[in-house]
Amino acid sequence: MESLQDRTSRVYRITYETFSKFSNNLNRCKSLEEVSQVSVRFLKYLLNFHLFRISINQAGSYLVYCQCNSRGEFELISKENLLSHELQILENNIPVKTEEIPSQLSEKIDSTALESPSLWCWSFKKMDVDFTVSLISDKNKAFDVGDIEMLKLISDSFQAKFQEIYLKEELYHKNQSLLQALDVIKNQNKKINQIVENQKQTIAERTKEVVEKNEKLLHISALNAHNVREPLSRIQGIVQLFEVFDDKTCREELVPKLKQSSEEMDKVLREVIEMASSELTQLKAKKL
Repeated sequence: MESLQDRTSRVYRITYETFSKFSNNLNRCKSLEEVSQVSVRFLKYLLNFHLFRISINQAGSYLVYCQCNSRGEFELISKENLLSHELQILENNIPVKTEEIPSQLSEKIDSTALESPSLWCWSFKKMDVDFTVSLISDKNKAFDVGDIEMLKLISDSFQAKFQEIYLKEELYHKNQSLLQALDVIKNQNKKINQIVENQKQTIAERTKEVVEKNEKLLHISALNAHNVREPLSRIQGIVQLFEVFDDKTCREELVPKLKQSSEEMDKVLREVIEMASSELTQLKAKKL
């Protein structure tokens, strides 16, 4: 016949084997939905309860998980929306045991079917994160102080997993924000590069235009110097001959040549002016 000590030892062994399975499965969860599924599967073998509720501080708000009737639900609420006994215990850290069941919890279960139900509540703090654990039990599913150690192990596991999921979610959103910011930077850089390319193209076009104008002006200048120089040289030569020849020779021979050369120079100047005007007009320069 199994002794009481052996039976107690076997119960503890089974309990902690179940907790080990619960903990291992919980560690593999990637989402709150998976956490709920694991909790519904294992928690009933670890604790006696009709309702289990844990509220964990997440950057000022509280992530609440409530399990009853083989169903788990999550919600994120502000601190002021916590239940009154949770606010009380967060303030004074004194565990609660009362037969007064809050209406927010009693409506989730059929409290009329319970025999002398009790509400238990504790507050814990781990890694600077505070959280509360509430539990409703009765004579049929009795909870006593001997179960608190297991309750704390379960609560620590929940808190660690919730914190992990919360931090991963927060990191994901920050990464998304960074990616969006990176896209904005890339788009802005693309616009800046386009502006720079447009400026380069404009500068290149303006430079080409200036070079073309300079080439045209140099061409006009060289042409003017060449065409005008020849009749001007003849005029200068004829003028020098006036000092050598007598008046009759100057009048009969030099003056006609001077007149011819001046007329030729006038013609050349007209041609030069007309060509320069045409060239400058093509370059959008002001017509002479």
